[in-house]
Amino acid sequence: MRALAVAVATVALALPAAGAGGDAKIAYVLGKRATIVYLGSPIRQPIVLSRTGVPRWSGDGRLLSIGGWVVGRAHLPATQLFWAPTGEIAAYARRDGAVMQWTPRGSRSVVPAAWGATSIAWGPSGHLALGRSICQVPCGVPRHQEVWIWRNGSLRRVAGPLRGVARPIVAGFAPDGRVLWWPDEQGSASIAADGLPLYANRSRIVKTLPDADFVVRCGRHLAVVAGGDRYTTHGKRILFDGRDSSDDATRSWVSPSCTANGRLVAAAGRNWQETRFGAEHRAIWQLLPTRRQLTRPPPGWTDESPHLLNDGSVLFVRTRQTARKVNGEWITTSRGLLERLLHGKIVRVTDVSFASKDSSGDWLNYYGHYNWPDRIAISP
Repeated sequence: MRALAVAVATVALALPAAGAGGDAKIAYVLGKRATIVYLGSPIRQPIVLSRTGVPRWSGDGRLLSIGGWVVGRAHLPATQLFWAPTGEIAAYARRDGAVMQWTPRGSRSVVPAAWGATSIAWGPSGHLALGRSICQVPCGVPRHQEVWIWRNGSLRRVAGPLRGVARPIVAGFAPDGRVLWWPDEQGSASIAADGLPLYANRSRIVKTLPDADFVVRCGRHLAVVAGGDRYTTHGKRILFDGRDSSDDATRSWVSPSCTANGRLVAAAGRNWQETRFGAEHRAIWQLLPTRRQLTRPPPGWTDESPHLLNDGSVLFVRTRQTARKVNGEWITTSRGLLERLLHGKIVRVTDVSFASKDSSGDWLNYYGHYNWPDRIAISP
């Protein structure tokens, strides 16, 4: 089995990256099995995993990581890699807390374990944002709760020290070079679920849910899902470069995707606090350059996680969740159909459905937010 995994990975990484405007590559993970799909081709490349993990592509689209494994290259002591927006440079946090930089030529230290890094996010030109918080047992209020920028061995503080207990979570860089981050108050998942203020360096911008796909950078543009309240079906709007581009309070808007030339799409459905998870019924909308509804899912289904491609097409996951009780335990089945909308026609790409026990903690839907981006990665 191990030999098969290595052979498959070698073939997959030998294939070229998609060119600008060309067909993308998609990697998706279901348990201990991953698959690479090549749009515009019948090729389906399976990868056997020793352990599951979040899939991510390198900035040039040539390398794939799943958890801490750079497929066909290296096993790194990390649960996830963070790739720079260009090239083949990744950052990761070791289990001891040290942050490292990796390239195909090897690893180098960014900050040591004692520095206290809490989160990592890349920006352009080799800039790396780092959240910091030092808590030595016994710990009351942590020290050095700060946000820093690292580049070529130099560090510059851009926010903090913060008061109270507010561990910084960096989300990325704004187009003007400021670091976007959330203060994780008390390290409480419950508080964070109701929204946290998003900052750019020391300036408060807007309250958002701290989900990675709620803050999206595309060239000189920035799309943000604004609005607290843990129900993503309630009170969310899309700010594009600071302006409300959704401009429709009858719907709740989530999961924006944009391009460097200013095109913007998002998912939207009825503005309400749903009575049960799985009752979402979102459609994909184009907001810019003109507004129009792109999809109309059938009853019982919801269109989630849109992703704009360079050729103008849109990938999204048509989703349906159902639950049943087996031997006293609830099993949730998440039907996921990865679709491609091109020239007004929807074409099936692949099936990404799975089932899981509720006790496993392997939840896709949290208060109406479907976390497909942690299972599906699309090459740049």
